[in-house]
Amino acid sequence: MSGGIAQEVRLLAAVAYGEASTANDPQEIGGIAFAVANRCRAWGGKTVSELRVADPNYSYAWAGSNARFNKLMRIPDREVELDPGMKLAVDWAQKALDSNGPDPSNGAFWWDGLDFQTNYANHPKVHDGFKWGKPSDNIFGVPEKRREVIVRWKIRNKKTRQVIDGGERGRYDSVWVSTAAHGGTVFWLHNPDYLKAAGGKAYR
Repeated sequence: MSGGIAQEVRLLAAVAYGEASTANDPQEIGGIAFAVANRCRAWGGKTVSELRVADPNYSYAWAGSNARFNKLMRIPDREVELDPGMKLAVDWAQKALDSNGPDPSNGAFWWDGLDFQTNYANHPKVHDGFKWGKPSDNIFGVPEKRREVIVRWKIRNKKTRQVIDGGERGRYDSVWVSTAAHGGTVFWLHNPDYLKAAGGKAYR
């Protein structure tokens, strides 16, 4: 790593290393690095640092109590080279920022680890509604949670200020759909039907 590890590369590597399971699975670490970089690119080309400010709750790892994240943020460059897991994370972070595929997350912007299984009943994505993109993504052995939602246009009469039904805008059966799964991590995007019906942004 001639010239040292760039700040943004180190931050992204620390997220990927901190969020991934301790098995240091290359596809899992790479998938997380790409998911962050994908979202940065989609959200107006933000840096990872800017994404952290815009959405501080996006990653648990950078909240302060993740030992693996904290270690990679502090460790000297020369020691990163000697640690296979950290070096792997840095290499993947550089690839993700350069958009040098293939992307193990399959275009994802979000991910979940083991807490998706252990906190299934209270998990926000379960409450929103989710479905598996393919059966092999269900590494936690939990059922899909679909719910049919119909969104209707609301039209306000300027004179009477009355709101009338403008017809169906769209419908969706889930907010989230999985894109891939590696190691102990599932990767996600918003369901396109949800984005169309709700008029939402893919990266929010």
